[in-house]
Amino acid sequence: SIVTLELVRMSGVKHQAFYSATGIDPPQVTRFIRKHYPDVRWLRPKMTFWQGIRKKFPPLRIQRWCCDVLKKDPAKHIPLRHRIMGIRAEESFKRAAQPRLCKFARLIVYKPIFYWKMWHVWQFIEDMRLPYPCLYDQGFDRIGCVICPFLCHKNQKQIEMHRRRWPKTYKVFEHVVAEWWLKNRSKKSLVEREQYKDGSPQEYIDAWYRGFE
Repeated sequence: SIVTLELVRMSGVKHQAFYSATGIDPPQVTRFIRKHYPDVRWLRPKMTFWQGIRKKFPPLRIQRWCCDVLKKDPAKHIPLRHRIMGIRAEESFKRAAQPRLCKFARLIVYKPIFYWKMWHVWQFIEDMRLPYPCLYDQGFDRIGCVICPFLCHKNQKQIEMHRRRWPKTYKVFEHVVAEWWLKNRSKKSLVEREQYKDGSPQEYIDAWYRGFE
């Protein structure tokens, strides 16, 4: 996003930058944006992450309602047809399968760094002397929401790194998930969908951290 915004500035194209504030963003990132990009407009969801868990269920890798509710929905009402995003093909197979220029509904999405490799991004940041969030110097290679089902695997390295870095947020998460579990444990569809039938709230949370593998 930093590189894409700088490219847009260099091009001289009239633009307005937006940031979808999910409410579970790393504080280091939100402080960075306020300090270095004060002109960015913040978009906020109608429903919080915690409200979403209580109303729906803890998000899963194959059922990530959080991306739509917290990130995509707030941007739907922006009256701009042309949008520029810092998406790269290298980030995932799904993104690589998409075209560099996307058209859907009335929107046109441009991806100027779509074919850039990671080293291209860092080389540009270094050459242009752009500031960047300190988390990249602390072992985080990608920065997204503090809590994300994509962090959950049998290998606990990623999720443990996040839990150690933001323990208070995870304490709230476990409390809300426990409330949801106790309220919905009698609903077979909710429990069996995650291949989890019995046990305690903590056992469910531990299974969530493992990605239910």
